[in-house]
Amino acid sequence: MSRARRTAALWAARRMDPAFHDEAGFEAWKSDDPANAQAFDQVWGVNQDAALTEAMKLSEQRREAKRRGAGPIAALAGGVLACGLAVALAWPQLQLLTVTPTAFETVRGEHRAVVLEDGTKVMLDGDTHLEVRLGTGRREVALSKGEAFFDVAHDEARPFTVRTAAGSARVLGTAFDLEISDERGPERLELSVHRGRVRLAPDGLIRRTAVLTVGQRAFATEGRLSKVKAFDPAADDWRSGWLETDGVSLGRLVERVNRSSERRIVIADPELARQRVAGRFRLDEPATLVRNLALVHGFEVREAQGGLVISR
Repeated sequence: MSRARRTAALWAARRMDPAFHDEAGFEAWKSDDPANAQAFDQVWGVNQDAALTEAMKLSEQRREAKRRGAGPIAALAGGVLACGLAVALAWPQLQLLTVTPTAFETVRGEHRAVVLEDGTKVMLDGDTHLEVRLGTGRREVALSKGEAFFDVAHDEARPFTVRTAAGSARVLGTAFDLEISDERGPERLELSVHRGRVRLAPDGLIRRTAVLTVGQRAFATEGRLSKVKAFDPAADDWRSGWLETDGVSLGRLVERVNRSSERRIVIADPELARQRVAGRFRLDEPATLVRNLALVHGFEVREAQGGLVISR
């Protein structure tokens, strides 16, 4: 971290304090060197980050406790110390958010393999979008839709976190699969661990987390965690064009198939979307898949607008 950025972080923390009155000193520091103003603009632009907000709340709580139990000099010293702690806690996230993200995206029916600058290997399923930031103290991926398999390069000094709207997964070095689904309902994040250990955390301030190991799978949705289930990490999966399940809704299966196929499948009946199906499915042959299911479960499949429509 450069001296200008360290000082900028301190000024940012001080200026968020309601008791701050040293505007003259702040302006003098900024005008002393163009690099100072640039560093401050970068830091200040991300000062609403959750990590910093929580750290500053901690800072204010500690200052208030000091004021009640100590004299003015001791309280001031405690406030400065707490403010420094807040910046120290928040700085890795602040630094990470100054990194320009690299975006990767696929269309339906496309698989894409990428290698990140840290050596992490990522396989993207169809209709998937993610953005990657590799900072000096943290590595973070924002997965906004789809599914991706991560083979994370080990780096104890830089934890690797994948964040979604439903929750996050954090590792040091491992291999795992993450999938976002909604089935026309709340977004769900499903984690399957193929190597190592991964912490799954649902979105929300008060939350129960779970550490999953090889062959374990769970999902997070609406701030809650599911039970952990076992799966065979050696079995075929979407990377080889297959999906094997002992029970999933038809809507969930169709959502999954639509990522792997250019021909879109639509379920016309919401009740039908909730019907449970099980088996081993070839993902890149959608017409064959749904017609075979129609024979077993008694629904209809018709061609429409370049895709397939399922109905009663």
